[in-house]
Amino acid sequence: MILPRPGELKESIDILNVREPFDVNWVGTIVSKFAAGVRAKITPRGGDIVESTQETQTARQIYDVWIRYREGVTAFQQIDWGGRRLALTGPPEEIVRRKWLLVHAEELMDRKISQ
Repeated sequence: MILPRPGELKESIDILNVREPFDVNWVGTIVSKFAAGVRAKITPRGGDIVESTQETQTARQIYDVWIRYREGVTAFQQIDWGGRRLALTGPPEEIVRRKWLLVHAEELMDRKISQ
């Protein structure tokens, strides 16, 4: 595992506390901002088609999100990344004795299929 260097934390994210109801793309209702303006390195890990009908297609994009260690980040939060909402898919991994957090997240996107 290659750890990020501080200069690679180029993205700015907000970590959100959310609750039900969740929409079809797992976007929850925002309760509060846990942290704002957190510097992050976001790496796409691949994606796939989750669901497809004659009118719409739902795709999933998976990301690794690296941030400096921050107490209190849980799998029950979401990330706002420039207006895009990422759902955490599991508990954050603490790397190198609480120096880094690796968060696995995904984004679901719906698109209309042209006929």
